[in-house]
Amino acid sequence: GCSIPVSVALDNVLLGVILLCWIAGGGYRDKLAAVRGNPVALLALALFSLFVVGSLYSIGTANDVLDALTKASRLLLIPALIPLAREPEWRERGIAAFLASMLVTLVLSYLLWLGLLTGNPWLKGTPLDPVAFKAHITHNVFMAFAAFLLAQAALDAKTRRGRIALAALCAAAMANVLLMVPGRTGIIVLLVLFVYFLCRELRAKGLAIAGLALTVLAVVVFASPESMLHRRITLADEEFEQWRAGIPPDPTSSVGQRLELLRNTLEIIGRNPVLGVGTGGLGKAYADRVGGTGAAATQNPHNEILMMVVQFGIAGFVLLLGLFVTQWRLAARLPGRFDPAAARALVLTIAVASALSSTLVDHAEGIFFVYMSGLLFAGYRAGKPPSAAEPVR
Repeated sequence: GCSIPVSVALDNVLLGVILLCWIAGGGYRDKLAAVRGNPVALLALALFSLFVVGSLYSIGTANDVLDALTKASRLLLIPALIPLAREPEWRERGIAAFLASMLVTLVLSYLLWLGLLTGNPWLKGTPLDPVAFKAHITHNVFMAFAAFLLAQAALDAKTRRGRIALAALCAAAMANVLLMVPGRTGIIVLLVLFVYFLCRELRAKGLAIAGLALTVLAVVVFASPESMLHRRITLADEEFEQWRAGIPPDPTSSVGQRLELLRNTLEIIGRNPVLGVGTGGLGKAYADRVGGTGAAATQNPHNEILMMVVQFGIAGFVLLLGLFVTQWRLAARLPGRFDPAAARALVLTIAVASALSSTLVDHAEGIFFVYMSGLLFAGYRAGKPPSAAEPVR
């Protein structure tokens, strides 16, 4: 939880530690029973199995297939964590560890933004892009989710002082996403989570408040042409206007690049709609598609939904969607009030991010998703209402 927002190398070491602990801990019958009784774990295994089957007919090179399988193996962390995090205190510690790391990231980001810190080998940011350890897309996605967790924790705080402190940290995290760090994906995630939070807590009144708040935000942004959010929206609009299908976009045009990736990937899917091009096959298929056009080849369409469909056809879409839908439905069966809200916020975060980036391909987002899925859905107990599963915290 601490390492995910900070260090790829430490992530990989700790993944190995978890695997060794899982093996050394014994109790395999109980662990396997926990996995068999958890639909989220079973769907994660099914999704990984699809990658294995897809490697049998892939058009990609052996290295492409191996790389895709290696990244897909992160899904195995879900069934690995579920038996290890069945006790509520371990889930709380795992989430607290992530939040602690995000709060450190938040403080460093503010210091960079204010010019009190400068970039160095440990910190990537500048005053104009005040990220700490990750690129701004990842930074903002994580910070948006952390803001939601802080808001939910503020509701559950037992003291007035605790509620005020958590609400202030939530506000600081939201400001970091909206006003400081130029990661548009995280901004969209934050707005979606903001609407969900209000609707969850206040129902129809919450929806009305969310609509009013978003309207006020839009007016303020468009009345403030020097604000970071206004500049990012204007830039996106300009890049969209400049894009022309079939013409390689400017390498600095994020929107143009994504639109061209979308167009070419959909063309590949149209030629292989049922089975796809196999595990890791996008690189070769895309290179064949753009050969002779001057466009750059890629192995990443920056869209996890398309990534699954282009590799595995209909089965890829059905399994990925099935995982998200199952998580959303089972979230209602999790204990307490915090876990169900956090689990559904996780689904919304990854679903939105998956439409704009390849969340299972990208290391940080992929590890974040499987880590949080394993922790949160370890609290699910088949056939028992939440109150019977364990004490409500």
